[in-house]
Amino acid sequence: MNRIEITPYSTITDQSYVQDTVLSIDAASFAGVPFQGGRITFTFIGCRFRKVFIENSEDINFENISIQFVACYLEDLQVENILSQNISIHFFNSILTGRISSPNLKSVNINNCVGRSVFFLDQNRVDVSYTEENVFPKYWRKLLKDINTDFFTVINEKQSFNIYDTKIVSFKTNEANEIRKGLYKRSYESYPPYKVGYYFTEEEKALLNINLLIQYSKPVEEQTTIISGSNLNSLSLSGMTEGPLLIESTKINRWYISDFLPKGEVSLHNIYPIDDQADSKIGIHKSNLDGVWFDNIDFDKYKRISLYRSKVAKATFTSCNFPDQYSSFEKFMPIENVHYPERKTQNHHKDQYEIFLQLKRSLENTGNYYEAQKLQSIAHDALHKINSISCGDRIILKVNSLSNKHGLSIIRPFLWFIGVSVLLYILYLLSLGRIFNSNQFDHKLIGYYFSFIDLTHRNDFLVNKEEFTNWSLAVDYISKVIFGFIIYQFIAAFRKYGKK
Repeated sequence: MNRIEITPYSTITDQSYVQDTVLSIDAASFAGVPFQGGRITFTFIGCRFRKVFIENSEDINFENISIQFVACYLEDLQVENILSQNISIHFFNSILTGRISSPNLKSVNINNCVGRSVFFLDQNRVDVSYTEENVFPKYWRKLLKDINTDFFTVINEKQSFNIYDTKIVSFKTNEANEIRKGLYKRSYESYPPYKVGYYFTEEEKALLNINLLIQYSKPVEEQTTIISGSNLNSLSLSGMTEGPLLIESTKINRWYISDFLPKGEVSLHNIYPIDDQADSKIGIHKSNLDGVWFDNIDFDKYKRISLYRSKVAKATFTSCNFPDQYSSFEKFMPIENVHYPERKTQNHHKDQYEIFLQLKRSLENTGNYYEAQKLQSIAHDALHKINSISCGDRIILKVNSLSNKHGLSIIRPFLWFIGVSVLLYILYLLSLGRIFNSNQFDHKLIGYYFSFIDLTHRNDFLVNKEEFTNWSLAVDYISKVIFGFIIYQFIAAFRKYGKK
């Protein structure tokens, strides 16, 4: 086993460590060495490690100790035994796999790295960032050549960052606002590896498969979690959060929230899938989201949304996009596992009805009566599918849905009125023998149509009472009843903004 003693303010370059390696941080190495602010304490550049351990068994009286890996390949990194609380680790333009579990580390910083499978446990601070202005092809060409792979293979790899019980979590992406793509010169740089940069194309960005898991299995003090501007294939949240959690301007294809009980402020802003064609889904399982703020979430673009035994009635929804039709709202499913939509609960439609009512109450609490009424309409459509409701209630719900979309549509009752009134008027004229006979068509009958649709018209508005038949009287009476109902449905839809 190789053993490397950390020497302050030194660099190791282009080394390959085939055997297991221990990076030892000892107090003796720092004796008499003055601290130099703004400098990295120890740096590896272009090195390859098969398995590497970072160890520290004694407290070191030094202001800050930082270890940096630049353009390195770490096949298996293990950081468990750290005693001194002034040590931080930085990774830049590297590829790594491993487990960092020492609770005494000051911080871990990862920038523009490929994290094949990285676990963080009980950390004070974890910063993961992707900054497009800091992509340097010279580093990456050598690194990829050293490990016998290529650019497209690496960016297609699944990356996973698994963060458990960490105080401060920051996961951010900063994309350059440049029209040009590919290689470009950085004339202001003097350090050779930094003289050429690279801007990703949109197609290359779409290939990235980054997965983030954040879990809190125990109370963590002074906790803060921020995810900003990132593109995530999946995001998993679970546990009890004590501090603020902010997710903003982030594209997420698959979003899983399970056994989630936030006690601090939770704000979710401007979230939608990376690709509209992807199998995007949201799975919320046994979570209490009361008090969570959903702002500008595009629920309509997700293919499937599961809300299983979760509370959302007291959550806040602002400027969110919900589907307009019940057929689209079918994507809201009360299923235990969002990956298996066919495994429905025994009371699927009843559970679905309760979901819509919770969402409706939440929207009403924020004064969003437009979306709330839409959810009420959708809830009624779900209620119609519940087998336990009476036949009479089922008929009422179906008629209301067809006539004015449960009070939301003025177009439907208007079209129904035109269609039904014309049909009944034709039946009325047939019962009196005024059309489809050998006589020439009387154009005055068109004008009499408007008298027919007047609910207050006299029975003899068209013919004398002596010419009435049983059929004509029946059609006339039934027409008034139907016209009255349709007019009521029309007025009810017109009053939707006056109702609370």
